[in-house]
Amino acid sequence: MNRDSLIVVGVIIVVAIVLGSAYITISRGVAPSLLGTMTSGSERGSARTTMTSASGGKTQTKTNAGNGPSFSSLFLKKGKFSATYDLYKNLKKEGTASIYVKGAKESRFDLSIPQSQYITIRNDTSYITCFKQAKQSWQCFKAKEGQYPQSQGGGRPQVSDPVKEGEEFKSPIYNGTRKYAGKTCYCYYVKKQKKIMINGSEKMGSAYIEICITSDGVPGYFLSLWNSPSGKDIVRYEGVAKTILYSVPENVFNPPAQPRSLP
Repeated sequence: MNRDSLIVVGVIIVVAIVLGSAYITISRGVAPSLLGTMTSGSERGSARTTMTSASGGKTQTKTNAGNGPSFSSLFLKKGKFSATYDLYKNLKKEGTASIYVKGAKESRFDLSIPQSQYITIRNDTSYITCFKQAKQSWQCFKAKEGQYPQSQGGGRPQVSDPVKEGEEFKSPIYNGTRKYAGKTCYCYYVKKQKKIMINGSEKMGSAYIEICITSDGVPGYFLSLWNSPSGKDIVRYEGVAKTILYSVPENVFNPPAQPRSLP
């Protein structure tokens, strides 16, 4: 084999390694800590770090998992807070998200992506979902938990409210600590079966749900990594905290429009 042929073969091998690492990072069915995460500190929330096995030498801003505090002892320990997040889909910036919590019975989750905004408001007696398309007015509906009007279509980001997800965590696995919004967060994950919308139709698949919380229980990071049974469809959403405040605006739990019953 001549010199030019060896160079071509070398280039092909390098490209294959890079593409393989990218595929593993997004789709590999293992604990989220092995997939790489979006990490945030005082520097920049969009920096991405990965484990050595998937990135050829880069390291992740986390400690080794071990015996950490129980998730239930920390989650929502601080009963009043608001937080804002950068939202990523398959490692690319998708939009922003916000969480507002006041006591054990009131919470709100906002999503904002290009051309669309979404709000869900929960309390002990009702569940309200709202959405707004660009240059249109808000529409709000009284609904059952997780139910959305058909007019939202498949445009709604397939990411669940991390407060609701955390409330449903069963036997979460401790996953070490990482820093978000300048705060040390304790990370936990579960694996579950979950339905999401793919190309306009609902599909069941397996999902890793990871939530990293501060010492007083505020989500600093959340991840949903969903795989279809065939492995053909992969959807990964992440929220990385930008700000965490221990206050909530007075009228934040008032919907932006009068709620109607779902048709």
